[in-house]
Amino acid sequence: VPGRSIVGDFKLECERHGKIPLLGLLYFVGYAVGVLVSGSICDMIGRRWAYLLGYAVIGVGGFLAPLASSWTVYACARIMLGAGVASVGLSSYVWAMEFLSTSTRGIMSWLPSVAFSFGQILATPLAYFVPEWRPYLVWCQLLSLLGVTYWCFLRESPQWLASVGRMEEAHEVLCTMARTNGCAEPPPPPDDCDEDGELGSVSTASTIPDTSTGGSLRDLCDRRLRLRICIMCFNWFSLCFAFYGLSFFSPNQPFSIYTANVLSALVPMPFYVSAPMLVDAGWCGRKGAMVGSSFAGGVLLMLSTWCRSQWLSLTVFYAANGALSLAFAVLYCWSAELFPTDIRARCMSIQSVFARAGAMVSPFVVDLGRADPAAALCIVAAPCLVAGALDLLLPETRDMPLPASIDDISPWLTVTRSGPLKTPLLNGDTPDHVEGPFAHAASSDPLKATLATSTAYRSAA
Repeated sequence: VPGRSIVGDFKLECERHGKIPLLGLLYFVGYAVGVLVSGSICDMIGRRWAYLLGYAVIGVGGFLAPLASSWTVYACARIMLGAGVASVGLSSYVWAMEFLSTSTRGIMSWLPSVAFSFGQILATPLAYFVPEWRPYLVWCQLLSLLGVTYWCFLRESPQWLASVGRMEEAHEVLCTMARTNGCAEPPPPPDDCDEDGELGSVSTASTIPDTSTGGSLRDLCDRRLRLRICIMCFNWFSLCFAFYGLSFFSPNQPFSIYTANVLSALVPMPFYVSAPMLVDAGWCGRKGAMVGSSFAGGVLLMLSTWCRSQWLSLTVFYAANGALSLAFAVLYCWSAELFPTDIRARCMSIQSVFARAGAMVSPFVVDLGRADPAAALCIVAAPCLVAGALDLLLPETRDMPLPASIDDISPWLTVTRSGPLKTPLLNGDTPDHVEGPFAHAASSDPLKATLATSTAYRSAA
């Protein structure tokens, strides 16, 4: 119907019908491009500016979409929206993660996902009361731009500032946090720390690597990161592949489209809420939660092959949906903790590209199994089981400080407990829990090492 759908307005019937699913594919293409570009921007100019740039792209694409006069213009708007959403999502997640201490990072395993579900629920009454697609997109755009209204009040990540040697700015941010939370301000960085974040000639017993330019993606070829990035990329691919594959094989639900949308947002919430308890539990942790949910999702997908009852199919469908949702929540947290600060955003962007690839491939694989749905479901489930097995090779990151550079990562697949920079002290020892934005400058002197302790950092948080 013209005015109520893009099919009617752009005349996408008959031979032009194939352009409808192409719009979804183009959105994922834009998303993939957005995460690649924004990941580099995050690590080069900071999380704060990458966040603003993402909203600028959303603003252009979001207002272009409802004004589109042709399918081509609307498709370009979808690409821009995908790129903008990717930039905002990636930068904001990494940004928030770096503000949290080791004991509170579990929040990021559920809070963003719950917020996403509430956004999905909000879309239901909006679509019901605003059925025309152009006004609906305008309302969506106006609501989404609320996230940029408080940008000027946000501060840059002190972890990132320290990783590029901007110690004074990192200290200023921490002092602002301390004053806001009513805590004592942390001590300043060393007086002899120059503009590049390096110490002067206090001692020649050890040297501090130059971090002013950040890390390089060439670091991913190092044996300490090579296995991590490969396994994480496969995790993202397999989860998106299974998640979207599951949606194609969902049973015929006895609900309206509005009710089904609300249920698909509500059902994962108990799984999201359980995520912080699992990732912070000593018997489970990030690795245990990820392995268990991946195996559960894959097994439930295979079990759905033998379901004949509609209500049993619904139960299996939502159980698999919940398990995969839990895996997504844990994977975000775990994958961010496995990589150093100076290339964390770029690593996350590479993984997100593989996630979009899984989403784009899944409908084609499912289409191959129309004659044999059971075989297709097994193909969709198999990567989840393989990913769960591969995750056993990765280290647990619970209660571990975020690595600042590749030097903080042990060649034996474990994150060092000695802090963001594994640099010997003058006496040959290392502090027990050196962490925080001043670890680069402090680790070469025992007296200054106290500036980088977890107490100094958490006093502001």
